[in-house]
Amino acid sequence: MRWIDQEKIELPEGWLAKAAAAKKKMEDEDLKPDDLADVWTGLKGNFATLSDKRCWICEAPAVRSDNAIDHFRPKNRVAEALKKPSGYKWLAFDYRNFRYICTFCNSRRCDVNGGTAGGKADHFPLRDEAVRAYLETDDLDHEEPMLLDPCDETDWKLLGCSVESGHPVAATDDAHDVERVNISIDLYHLHQDALKKLRLTQIRDLDQKISDARDRYDEMDGTPKRKKKFKVALMAIQRAISPGSDFSGEMYNHVKKRRDADYPWLQSLVG
Repeated sequence: MRWIDQEKIELPEGWLAKAAAAKKKMEDEDLKPDDLADVWTGLKGNFATLSDKRCWICEAPAVRSDNAIDHFRPKNRVAEALKKPSGYKWLAFDYRNFRYICTFCNSRRCDVNGGTAGGKADHFPLRDEAVRAYLETDDLDHEEPMLLDPCDETDWKLLGCSVESGHPVAATDDAHDVERVNISIDLYHLHQDALKKLRLTQIRDLDQKISDARDRYDEMDGTPKRKKKFKVALMAIQRAISPGSDFSGEMYNHVKKRRDADYPWLQSLVG
């Protein structure tokens, strides 16, 4: 996961008016949001450009599955809601509620090989269910989502990866944040077996790049040639942890964890 800045979302000319008209039509004619789904499905390309076509949640290679526009707050119903009707129907045409997400993270599936199941579907758990919004006039700011959100500038820093198994792990010791990470791993199906294997390959390749960079660092003798070799090795790490690379968020957080007295130069890559 990596932060997606919603201010960078470019909408087609006239889209906001189209969305407003669709919302009014849905309310006036008592339609379901999905009856007007073309309003958000048409934004798929615009959203894909922000992540090089990678899922905003898992950052897996784009070939893993078809990606689509998902509603972060479910538009039809909410599995955890205590009252009916549930669902954030009034946000169905609000682009700030859209997320570009792959089928594996979004749709409920069982992984026979790994013995796991997951997929966000209509889940949207809150820290305090009593403050859930059921009407457009309710204040969403009272809600504290338990799912990690790629459009929150801090959430992506909470998700890491095990170098032993490729399993997603919390990159924090805060108990509340660890709970959010674990819920997100389950509901986004981030522990799917095939995904873990892809992630494991990536993190072990990154560790090799870090090892190579350390060798180049130790070899430096003040000459331009040695210095250049070290810079090239650092650039390889930088590419692996930059947005647009597979699992860049988890790789970035892994590099942060590797910072110590033996690798002081990693600090320059992660700040």
